[in-house]
Amino acid sequence: MPNRSPYRWSLEVVPAHAPRATLVRGLVEEIFVTMIPGSEIKTSLAAIASLTAQGFIPVPHIAARAFKSEAELDGFLREIEQLGVRKALLLAGGARRSAGPFAQTLDLLRSKAFARTSLSVIGLAGHPEGNPDDPHSRQSLEKKVQFLRTAKLGLEIVTQWSFSPQPVSAFLMALRTSGLTETVAVGVAGPASLKTLLKYAQTCGVKASMDFMGKHGLSLSRLLMPNKPELFVHAVEGTDRFHLYPFGGLEQSAAWLESLKVMQVAQE
Repeated sequence: MPNRSPYRWSLEVVPAHAPRATLVRGLVEEIFVTMIPGSEIKTSLAAIASLTAQGFIPVPHIAARAFKSEAELDGFLREIEQLGVRKALLLAGGARRSAGPFAQTLDLLRSKAFARTSLSVIGLAGHPEGNPDDPHSRQSLEKKVQFLRTAKLGLEIVTQWSFSPQPVSAFLMALRTSGLTETVAVGVAGPASLKTLLKYAQTCGVKASMDFMGKHGLSLSRLLMPNKPELFVHAVEGTDRFHLYPFGGLEQSAAWLESLKVMQVAQE
């Protein structure tokens, strides 16, 4: 592995796993809290409060399609601000139908609630291999970046996870060439079995990675073996920031992050 800056990590958890975040203490800088379609907004708030109490920096997902009204969005923003949250990741959300007036990230950004918010950094989703819900995902990202710059808000990008470092590195290069200098955290699939990851890939728009798997005709025994995220991480060029999707569970992900940290220290 070539010498490079120490990796910096964030991780995301579903709200129910927030009380177990102590497993990754000292291994990640921030913990993102997902907003599960159909769940109550208060579930996310409880998880954010739990992470804050444990001394972590929580970064909530704010899913446009989850909010029934502008008032509900405004209330959520006020609650997370009272908990000390200064950064959030904005998404359209996994729900097929909107619960209220917001269908996409730009709807949130253009709302009166966001015009009043004290959040200082807005996270945006990046899709190196495309987004099945948006055939023009690159152009959509550019519009959101421009909106945030005009509004003088800080921004960063968190990408979808992938099996393949080539399209991710190309995505990073394209962003830098376009003039984007802000942080880009690359999504990494945790050490789950490849069979488990393929199930997620079918719904997450990990197209190039799915094609790679298909071409190589992986056997059932290979599919049952654990993913080796370190091979992907070492091969990505253009960032030292990574975001872990812990599909293999928090315990397994924590053990893997610890082993990666030891490996990198040994090679410095």
